[in-house]
Amino acid sequence: MGRGKLRDEEIRILRENPFVLDVSDHHVVYSNEFKHLFMEQYKKGKTPTQIFREAGFDPKILGTKRIERASARWRESYESGTLGLYTAHIRRDKT
Repeated sequence: MGRGKLRDEEIRILRENPFVLDVSDHHVVYSNEFKHLFMEQYKKGKTPTQIFREAGFDPKILGTKRIERASARWRESYESGTLGLYTAHIRRDKT
C-alpha cells in the first residue's frame, strides 16, 4: 500500500474523505480547503504526516512520497501566493 499505483480499495477509501476532490490509481486531487488547512497546521509546527492523519487520511495508503510531494507543492504555492488557485473542473463522484 502507498507505493506506486493505488489499488481499487485504496481509491474507494480515499473517495470517502471529504478533502478529496478526485482520485485515480495515479493521482489524488485535494480540496483547496484542505490545502489551506494543511498550511495553517504546518505553520503551527505539525508535521505533514500528522496533518494528513488528523484530516482522516491513512498515511499507509498515500505513502510518504505522496505526502512529501504534496507538502512541498503547497508550501511553494503558499509562498508564491498561488495556493488554492487551481481551477480545473473536477468531478466529485463518490460512487
